[in-house]
Amino acid sequence: MPAFVAPLVGFALGALLAWFSAAAPHRPGALRATEPRLSPGPRDRPLALVSLFAVLVFAPVCAYFLVFAPDWSFAYLVDTRRIPSAVDLLLLLLDAASVPAGFAAAHRFASSAGGRPTAQGAVRALAVFGGAPIAIALVAVLALSRRLALDGTYRQVEGDFGVHPVAGGPLGYALLWMYTMLAAGFAVTVSALLRRDPPGSAGKAEPPGAPRPRAVPSEPARGVDPPRPASTRPERRLGLGKGGRSNRPG
Repeated sequence: MPAFVAPLVGFALGALLAWFSAAAPHRPGALRATEPRLSPGPRDRPLALVSLFAVLVFAPVCAYFLVFAPDWSFAYLVDTRRIPSAVDLLLLLLDAASVPAGFAAAHRFASSAGGRPTAQGAVRALAVFGGAPIAIALVAVLALSRRLALDGTYRQVEGDFGVHPVAGGPLGYALLWMYTMLAAGFAVTVSALLRRDPPGSAGKAEPPGAPRPRAVPSEPARGVDPPRPASTRPERRLGLGKGGRSNRPG
């Protein structure tokens, strides 16, 4: 992914994840876990999922092109050998922070007075915080599309020698693979956001005075007689009368 559009794309992805997070409680038939979870609160869990996506998926995809195709990542506008490594580190931190920043901005914009995002507010937040960055990124990519279609170094592009098309080359396959991993990670994050518990239901314990269901005695199996209770009468021996005296003549 080009370095000059990666923060814009990350911000737009964060806004799109905020839309999915706002639509989760209103989705009919949403899957929700019934057992209590030892996890952050309902408001912190979506942001934690989005941050994991940014750190584990989006930032590594951006880092790959900064490391293995730095000149292409900057569209051959500058010689990356003159750029300090600290600039690359700052760009990676910006890429990783852009996704949760877009999520937080869209979530705050979509929230109503009660503090919970609404469906209409989520759509407007997606249009503002998702549509605008993507539009700017598309304009920049289209303006530099001829340079981004070349695979080479800064000197090769400036000198017009030894360049190869991206399509069908190693860089083209790397783009296809990295974008596939990005789409897969995004799908997993969306699935986790849709499966989250509704606000106020995660880890909810029963009140101390709540009635418990009574146990129903199981019926005996058919064809088997139930055991009869033992007789409480004392056992009577032969030859003994009442009180233990013998009935035989002495």
